[in-house]
Amino acid sequence: MQGQVARCRRAVRRYKDFITLALLVTFILVFPLLETSAAGDLFMVFLVNLFLLSALYSVSDSPRELAMGILLAVPSLLTGWTWFFMPSDPALISLMVTLALFFTYILLVILHRILLARVVTSIEICRAVLVYIMIGLVFGMVYMLLEILSGGSFIAGRGELTLSALFYFSFVSLSTAGFGDVFAVAPLARSVVIIEMLVGVMYMAVLIGLLINAHYSTRYSRQRDDTYQGRETGGLAEEDRNHRFFSSSGPLVLLAVAVMLNLGISVAMVSLGLPFFLDTVGTSLAVLLGGFYIGALAGVLYNLIMAVSIWEPITLVWAASSVIVAGMTWMFWREGWVDVRKPVRLVLAGIATGVINGLFVFGIIMLLHLEFYSGTAGITIQMTGFFHNAQAGLISAELLVEIVDKTLALVLAAVLALLLGGLLPSGKPGRGKNR
Repeated sequence: MQGQVARCRRAVRRYKDFITLALLVTFILVFPLLETSAAGDLFMVFLVNLFLLSALYSVSDSPRELAMGILLAVPSLLTGWTWFFMPSDPALISLMVTLALFFTYILLVILHRILLARVVTSIEICRAVLVYIMIGLVFGMVYMLLEILSGGSFIAGRGELTLSALFYFSFVSLSTAGFGDVFAVAPLARSVVIIEMLVGVMYMAVLIGLLINAHYSTRYSRQRDDTYQGRETGGLAEEDRNHRFFSSSGPLVLLAVAVMLNLGISVAMVSLGLPFFLDTVGTSLAVLLGGFYIGALAGVLYNLIMAVSIWEPITLVWAASSVIVAGMTWMFWREGWVDVRKPVRLVLAGIATGVINGLFVFGIIMLLHLEFYSGTAGITIQMTGFFHNAQAGLISAELLVEIVDKTLALVLAAVLALLLGGLLPSGKPGRGKNR
């Protein structure tokens, strides 16, 4: 049984780029059919989330590339579900921007790997097709942004000008087919179309030509060997050379950074109208870099500042929530679960933290007769309608929000710790160290 599981894992890892391509093709085929229905919106959000995870797995050979990808994927996940539960033009704009940035990063990483390939195999061909499709989707998102921000930038000869229609127009422009059933009429829109046409022509002429002739395989073979040797080992050699970011500055600097990080992220989330605070990123980061006590103190200080400035003084009770998060982060780190190279365990750790914290928060709100956060009202309404019970709607909405919030916060903290070079690859080797 274990042998079959191991073979399955090897097969998934070998064909991860094909899986990502299959998800992308599925999205293109299914999206126009489901675009106008509520069930279709839910399915498409799930499909986009699957693509985000698959794309991250495609670049997981390099821990730093994976970490940067996670940083770009998290806003897409947040804005995607926010748009689903609370649809609005600002939410759609945020979704298009974050997805376009994520797609652009992933396609550049994959393109770089294609250029460094020694030989042309089916994997390189798959990656080339994947990059081409992502270019078309990115320009389609840019066209949607132009249409939202400046209505009338495009006109459709027949039918409604939807996102799927703009994706279709993007691929028509990218391939220079020019069918003429969708038109760019605004000057800026026409300029972007010209850029996409040039990108399409150059991509086909230069990159595909290089792939077919394998012209660069010998020129870059030595560079590719040196570069990928570190990547295939997970980049640990580079991390071993990194010094601790805060080793010379002391715990007070780490404490201040963690508190300000919590403050900055929470204020940004509220300003954007998102139903999450993500105000434990700094707390978990301080735990990973400085230990439990530093993280717990950072969470308490953050809640103290919020209680005397933005919230009511009674909300200082949320400091206990921060201590719970710090304790859970410390426990899972000691078990080696808070590691971006172990995404399943990392997500499970975030889910467990969210469940525990969600039950605590719900209990405190009910015990002290506090008000639920108004930003989650849309989710509460959705869950109440699903369960047909107000109490079940409240607790399920609170658990859902806390699970997503704490999972994303823990993932972001793990990514930041990796990027700062202050986190060991696993918690277990550090048990004997004085943290």
